[in-house]
Amino acid sequence: MSTYKLISWGANSHGQLGQDTIFEECVLPEEINLSECGLRPESVRKIVGGGGHTLILDADGCVYSCGWNDKGQTGVSGSEQTNVLTFRRLSFGDETVVDVCCGWDSSAALTKNGDLYLWGSNRYGQLGDNPSIHSSTSSPMRTVRSEKVKRISMGLRHTAVLTDNGNVLVCGANSKGQLGLTGAEGGQSRDARHCFTAVPGLTGMEDVACGEHHTVVTTQRGGAYTTYFFGDNKHGQAGLDPRVCARICPAHRSVLYDSRLGAPFQIHAGWSHTNILSDGAVYSWGRNSYGQLGRGKSQEGCDFWTMQRVENLPGIVQLSVGSEHNVALAEDGTVFCWGWNEHGNCGNGNTKDVLLPERLPLPRDSIGVLVGSGAGHSFAVIKTTN
Repeated sequence: MSTYKLISWGANSHGQLGQDTIFEECVLPEEINLSECGLRPESVRKIVGGGGHTLILDADGCVYSCGWNDKGQTGVSGSEQTNVLTFRRLSFGDETVVDVCCGWDSSAALTKNGDLYLWGSNRYGQLGDNPSIHSSTSSPMRTVRSEKVKRISMGLRHTAVLTDNGNVLVCGANSKGQLGLTGAEGGQSRDARHCFTAVPGLTGMEDVACGEHHTVVTTQRGGAYTTYFFGDNKHGQAGLDPRVCARICPAHRSVLYDSRLGAPFQIHAGWSHTNILSDGAVYSWGRNSYGQLGRGKSQEGCDFWTMQRVENLPGIVQLSVGSEHNVALAEDGTVFCWGWNEHGNCGNGNTKDVLLPERLPLPRDSIGVLVGSGAGHSFAVIKTTN
């Protein structure tokens, strides 16, 4: 007989670990009591987090949230709910949610019908609405009514979605060009855009990932994976030498095709580093100040912007990326963490940055079945055979 548990570790200054308490750090994994909310650990399908809040999606299309709620980002109403310390189920009526994501203090949910709901902070227009009308909301707002949405991602304060037609729609902060909008299409301000706008020249896209101030979209054509980057490249997170290109517009593109890379192709963005998961291998590039590239050093050498495989990992089946740390699930159920560890984000019992992937200590006879992360906090669903 197998028993499933949801565990969490890392930053918990707003109750984002769902452990019904607040403290700065949780350096080792601890089980979450889910008895009050009705969430079954074995039904969890995705776990994501923002700066201080967390969303969980289950197999029935239900969404649960906890953590920092000063802008309504958990979706829990009431001015007294500044911090929500335990997971609570959100209501989307008859809608079945198939994906969720978080910005720093905002949230998004995608339904089976291709409808997009956004809530939380809208100070920069990241909810696709005018900030002078809604600066924040705890009630999910449906937006992008003109097209069905198939992929969603949120950065620090911007949002990017892909539609069924493969168009890329963006809104929110644009201070570093992360929306990919220039000239007239930039709209209200060159630094922000508060309604969803199509990025010119990008069609047939298949996936999207947002970092702090950069955006990555991908497509596969003729056997080659093509990635389009726009926004900040100060740390080489766009895969180009920042001494040549400190900021990227959509006209710049790089083809990431290599005999090492095979299907499926998934791209993940941290605040200022980028990862690819391909055929069980993880490749990384960008900022390495905290060891988030998994190269055994924390400084940014001359090759930090080039794609390299993360060594010392077995076959990886799932990858989750926080702001500056990474959590990976291996084929055999082992969980690995590396990168920024100031709040115990890597779960190894201390707060020293982890420069190479390390195994997460799990209870005896337990294996991981799913992992997730927020900016500085982490999760795993584990299975124990009794």
